[in-house]
Amino acid sequence: MAAMIMSTDAASSSSSSAFRWKYDVFISFRGEDTRKNFTDHLYAALTQKGIVTFRDDLKLERGKPISTDLLNAIQGSRFSLIVFSRNYATSSWCLDELLKIVECMNDLGQTVLPIFYDVDPSEVRKQTGSFHKAFADHEESANKDKVSKWRAAMAEVATLSGWHLQNRHESTFIQEIAEEILRRMGHSSSTTVVNDLVGIEPRLEEMLSILEMGSKDVRIVGICGMGGIGKTTLARVIYDMFCSQFEGFSFLENVREVSKNSGHGLTGLKQQLLSQVLIEKDASATRFSISRLLKYKRVFLVLDDVSDSEQLEALAGSHDWFGAGSRIIVTTRDKHLLEAHGVAEKMIYKAKELISDEALQLLSWKAFKLNHPPEDYEKLSKQIVSYAGGLPLALKVVGSFLHGRSVIEWESALKRLKQIPDKKIFDILKISYDGLEETEKKIFLDIACFFQWKYVKTVSAILKSSGCFPDVEIGVLVQKSLIEINNKMFWMHDLLREMGWTIVSQESPDEPGRRSRLWLHDDISHVLTEKTGSEKVECIYLKTPKSKEIRFDADAFSKLKKLRLLKIQGLQPSKGLDFLSNELRVLKWRGYPLKALPLSFNPEKLIRISMTHSRIEQLWKGRLQLQTLKVIKLSYSRYLIKTPDLGGALNLKKLILEGCTNLCELHPSIGDLRRLIVLNLKYCRNLQSLPDSVCGLKSLKTLDIHGCAKINKLPENIGEIECLEELDLSDTVITKSPSSIVLMKNLKKLSFRGCKEPITKPWDFLYRAFCLPAFGQGSGGLVLPSSFSGLRSLTNLDLSDCNLSEGALPSDIGNLYALTNLDLSRNNFVTLPSSINQLSQLKKLNLKYCQQLREVPELPSSIEDLCAHNCLSLETLSGPSGLNLSNNRDFKLNNCFKLVENNQNVAVALLRRHLQSMAKLRLQLVCSLALKLADENQSLNRNILALTKIIVRFFMDAVFKGVHDPPAHIPALVIYLPGSEIPDWFTYQTTSTIMGIQLPPNWYNDIKFMGLAFCISFTLHEDYTKPASEHVYKIIFSLVSNNGNYIIRGTQNNFGRETLAVGDHLFLIYIPFDEYFQKRTWPHVEAHYACEGPGLEFKSCGINLVFFKDAEDPTQGGIFGEGVNISPGLLPRLTSLLNTFGGSPATIDNSHEAGPSGSTASSGSTAPSGVEESCSHSPSHGTGAEEESIDTMTKSEGTVPSL
Repeated sequence: MAAMIMSTDAASSSSSSAFRWKYDVFISFRGEDTRKNFTDHLYAALTQKGIVTFRDDLKLERGKPISTDLLNAIQGSRFSLIVFSRNYATSSWCLDELLKIVECMNDLGQTVLPIFYDVDPSEVRKQTGSFHKAFADHEESANKDKVSKWRAAMAEVATLSGWHLQNRHESTFIQEIAEEILRRMGHSSSTTVVNDLVGIEPRLEEMLSILEMGSKDVRIVGICGMGGIGKTTLARVIYDMFCSQFEGFSFLENVREVSKNSGHGLTGLKQQLLSQVLIEKDASATRFSISRLLKYKRVFLVLDDVSDSEQLEALAGSHDWFGAGSRIIVTTRDKHLLEAHGVAEKMIYKAKELISDEALQLLSWKAFKLNHPPEDYEKLSKQIVSYAGGLPLALKVVGSFLHGRSVIEWESALKRLKQIPDKKIFDILKISYDGLEETEKKIFLDIACFFQWKYVKTVSAILKSSGCFPDVEIGVLVQKSLIEINNKMFWMHDLLREMGWTIVSQESPDEPGRRSRLWLHDDISHVLTEKTGSEKVECIYLKTPKSKEIRFDADAFSKLKKLRLLKIQGLQPSKGLDFLSNELRVLKWRGYPLKALPLSFNPEKLIRISMTHSRIEQLWKGRLQLQTLKVIKLSYSRYLIKTPDLGGALNLKKLILEGCTNLCELHPSIGDLRRLIVLNLKYCRNLQSLPDSVCGLKSLKTLDIHGCAKINKLPENIGEIECLEELDLSDTVITKSPSSIVLMKNLKKLSFRGCKEPITKPWDFLYRAFCLPAFGQGSGGLVLPSSFSGLRSLTNLDLSDCNLSEGALPSDIGNLYALTNLDLSRNNFVTLPSSINQLSQLKKLNLKYCQQLREVPELPSSIEDLCAHNCLSLETLSGPSGLNLSNNRDFKLNNCFKLVENNQNVAVALLRRHLQSMAKLRLQLVCSLALKLADENQSLNRNILALTKIIVRFFMDAVFKGVHDPPAHIPALVIYLPGSEIPDWFTYQTTSTIMGIQLPPNWYNDIKFMGLAFCISFTLHEDYTKPASEHVYKIIFSLVSNNGNYIIRGTQNNFGRETLAVGDHLFLIYIPFDEYFQKRTWPHVEAHYACEGPGLEFKSCGINLVFFKDAEDPTQGGIFGEGVNISPGLLPRLTSLLNTFGGSPATIDNSHEAGPSGSTASSGSTAPSGVEESCSHSPSHGTGAEEESIDTMTKSEGTVPSL
């Protein structure tokens, strides 16, 4: 790895300063020479190693300019491979690609590697032979200046180190290239430009010696040092290099700032950590403790910029919170914090300043884009390095400031540095600030004082209204390394923010009332209570706890005539409020204590009004001209009775009135807001109707009246709001959907949850409470349109708890082709429309508490999550029609007792159907290849063994075409349903909670091996001694490899009182194994089981190794069954081909011969060594572990699948 930088620790987040590559490799090649041979094989080799590769497969038209997408792909690639072949230079496309590649090499640090395919490097470098002729032709037809650039680019690349095929075997040659790319990727961070990292190698080596990634213990390692020294950069490099080797990983940036300033604090950080590690978007899964969820996971965490012990205790309280082999890196400025947390001295790395040579290289790169300064600047550069003291951030900022400046300007800057006696960082950084224009300084100070981690788009609108030009000026600040933009938000290093604060404080060291910006509680309290404010005050931003309320007189704001930004809470005027500045652009006053705004206040320059939890009754009277106003937010202002006349605020985009419980009227002018995008009326419980004028909101995308308990109908022409994307009508008393709703062609989310006739009779309530049929059932439910066919964009539909009876669902519900989530829970229908099978994008179907539902028809193959909890009448479940290989499946059938009574083997039947779908897909692809070879008159009976891996790869490439990064989840199956006995299909059964499994030889190359199936039997004893809040249950299953306890597959099922399983239940898991995802060759794995929760008891478990034969269904003609068309002549040869895969049938012990269907021995024999129990204990009791002999295992009677 070339000398790399520690440049830019942006101590609390420097990830944003790193360039993010979209692809690992871009391949430039001449299609007619190598597309179908060398380049195709090279692309396959790279992608199989997990290298994200871009290859342009389009047929390029002569004379057309190279596409922008192609140029972006080149710029977004970390490596470029150029395949020079005989006709490469004949293509102007290839030469344009080459020109762009050289540009990215020089400007972005892209690595370029030439490949000389069937040509000599000197022929390319000197442009002789076919290259000479090609360029001669170009000079006749193309611009000579451009041809000259092409020639120069080719000559430059041809001198680079690369590969020459000569007479070598292509396969060996290609593997060498792929291995070298992989080696280079593993040695450096894939997200960081090489030129942005100087001196990283020695620091990296020291950290890796502390981390010892190969050891199995849990290590908490600290990186300590001053701000800006490179702590975050070093942690980010290590994280990017190794995170993919762990089961779960998370990089928590800015822990100090987020925990103190975020509304969710440490709770939000916990949720972020768990959601990243568990790859779980649903925050409900994160309500459990970190120690409970990560105890058995090998994880890699980085906690960046930790500032106090509470943060560490909350996020990484102890080593035993995490699974064996886990690594936690903590960056902090306080070494004592690590020591107090029990981190040993040898586990703490003290970040070092850059030595003089490294500092000079970093300064040179920022100032000159070179590794060493020009001779005229060398002496000056060394003097500046000595003043900067080896601090990377200071070097970066000063270097950026001096970029492009003359020697005289450098000397002037150096003189200023020499005038600073204590050489403090503030003074060094301020050099860049002093070089800004006045408006640039204004924006810098606003961001430093108020807008850290605020969205660029929102802040830009505020700045623009204050007379700035943020589109230009923000770019200047970024270029000068004074700010960064991360995830569309502003970020500024701590040292730079502190510099900004100091600059503001120095405006008036003794009197804050004469400073431009106020943000500290004591300063604001002094200015308001002592009335020392002046026209110099432009901004006040304060977030004050209620315990520190500031009380002031009515005229406290009277001198603040230039105030443009006011964000406060906890301020209590003692006798009203006389004055607010008419210059205000933002008025954000949480808990505003008065009924109205001051009469003298003219808000015509306002952009945002946010007065949540206020006592305001009416914003203003009459019509005001508010052309700049974009947002009104009055959420939970319980005294607001009606909205004001908004006819003068025609540019309003958001009107948020959530929780205004006394709001009873919307002013008719609301219909004039043609630019309104969001109208939130959630929980406005006294609002009785929506005015018809709301249908004129042509730009409206979100309409939320959730919880408006008095609204019983929508305007009939609501469908005229064509732009609407989200419509939430939950918990209203709307009982009929307007027919025009189907005209909303852009609607994506629609919720009628809880929309039904309100309960008015006491006996109705009792019937519903005890789940009994009520008198006149079928009436009082939601009336839906007769057809859903117009809602072509709908992805989420919630019809839960709408008292829908049989026939209430439109029969054409299957026409909602974009639907992914459908919630029909708590309704009264008996069957579902058969057209539900046509919902080809449906992933989640919720039917819980549909207690009269008897039958679920065949579901689409896309289904991932089926919840039928407490469907007490359910008798038939057809399952999905096929398999979507990109997703897992989860069937929750707890308490569906009738379903199990009618079909004792329902779990095995669902598993077999899942296996059949997977087997059919494999066979169809194998057949496709076999037929292709047959068409080419190639014998399938010749060299059959040599074709095995080709066919396996063919299958994987075809199924996952275009997938460069393996998905986090393999298509597994989880079924949860009533039952007390492990089905006989599970060959080996035990009461142990840990079971060792010996995998078949070469399982990773055996297409017949389909994975492992497990079944857990448990029972629940209701525990009324615990409070309801503790009735949280968990069944955990983990699969661990034999190298470092790396978990191959881990899953868990959490359920609470609402989804309580009654009595005995089974938890079935099928784990597939695919060479595409798991390229390791583990011979042995272990399955771990655990049950947690009051009264939850683990009983036993079963296991089965799954092969093609296990997918057979005698009634359907085996796995070929329906849907796979194979010609009779090809079938014998195909069977021979399949029998060849993986060699002989899998066995575990030489003493056991495989019988029919892959069985090992008769049911009376002892268990083979393929399944071994490690220990047995009951997690529900939380104690001990007993050794259990393998002879205690139960083998089921009948045919035994091979183990």
